[in-house]
Amino acid sequence: MNRHLVNYYRKFSRHFRAGRSFSSKLEASENEPIKFSTSQAARKTTRPLVKKVDTDMPWYQPFSVVGSVAVFLIYFCVLREESDIDLEFDKTLYERIKGLEKEQLLQSYRFNKEHGKSVDDIEKRLKELEEQETNVVA
Repeated sequence: MNRHLVNYYRKFSRHFRAGRSFSSKLEASENEPIKFSTSQAARKTTRPLVKKVDTDMPWYQPFSVVGSVAVFLIYFCVLREESDIDLEFDKTLYERIKGLEKEQLLQSYRFNKEHGKSVDDIEKRLKELEEQETNVVA
């Protein structure tokens, strides 16, 4: 029953909104700017996006938070010694996954050949990789 009333209300409101017409005052002053302070838009109010919550926060809390974060960043970024994990971040993806660089170079080579682009740099790097592989095996 409620659903039928809601649907009826929706249809009625759509029909009502579609049938509205504007007053002739706007048509007479179409070329003139509308003064905002005297328009109906000036009387509209907006809801705040963030509600202000009253909290019992001590006056020194922002200073202690900023100080704590500053001390942490100074320790973490400046004073801390590098560990093995930090050295792992310096490695490239090609150093982590064996054969990835060669496979990507081969795919780039095929793509560039098909589209008539230069493959000189790719061939040089492939030769370097093959020499490195032969040196490791030998």
